[in-house]
Amino acid sequence: MSSRCYISVYSTMTVDGRIASRTHYSKLSCPYDLKRLHELRAKSDGIMVGANTVIVDDPSLRVKYVEGKNPTRIVVDGLLRTPLEARVYTLKTARTIVLTTTVAPRDKVEALKGLDVDVIEFPGRPPIDMRRATEVLYDMGLRRVMVEGGGELLWHLFKDGVVDELRVTLSPYIFGGRDSVSLVMGEGFSTIEDARKLKLVSVKVCECGQEVHLEYEVTG
Repeated sequence: MSSRCYISVYSTMTVDGRIASRTHYSKLSCPYDLKRLHELRAKSDGIMVGANTVIVDDPSLRVKYVEGKNPTRIVVDGLLRTPLEARVYTLKTARTIVLTTTVAPRDKVEALKGLDVDVIEFPGRPPIDMRRATEVLYDMGLRRVMVEGGGELLWHLFKDGVVDELRVTLSPYIFGGRDSVSLVMGEGFSTIEDARKLKLVSVKVCECGQEVHLEYEVTG
């Protein structure tokens, strides 16, 4: 069996399990949580996000609140919907890899390559096989990859069985709403027999006194 990179998911969500509101508001972390997040970024070889996160938030994915090297940025974008002006492409603070498919527009592929972005194409239409993707990333030298969302990407990572660790901070808010974004979206599992099983390894009350940080191992 081929080796793959270790996948650690980090997310901050409301008590009702939302990582963004219906208007895509997602700034839920206190300063201590932001530091925890960036500490994990600094320890990771790569940081992965989906196309929607780039389109909505335009993140730079840099290490900002602790000392450390910026990880390689990995964008999962099967149809290359992300804008060429996104900061992950224009800010040359770290290497950027885009995982896409062979049905993505050729002109967009060439444009990204012109921006010194490494474009990896997988055969067929989306979704990308994330087990194969993590094997390819491993072969490119990435051993530990942190994932920050969003919900659709997390679904495919959990569905394909490649998440090793989940770190979640519960923020003291309720968003509700059918159009808000859950931690994991997608089709979903039908029963607990099908679901990915977690083992709780740590529970910590945040220094702010209002958040709880949970760490899980994915066991099945």
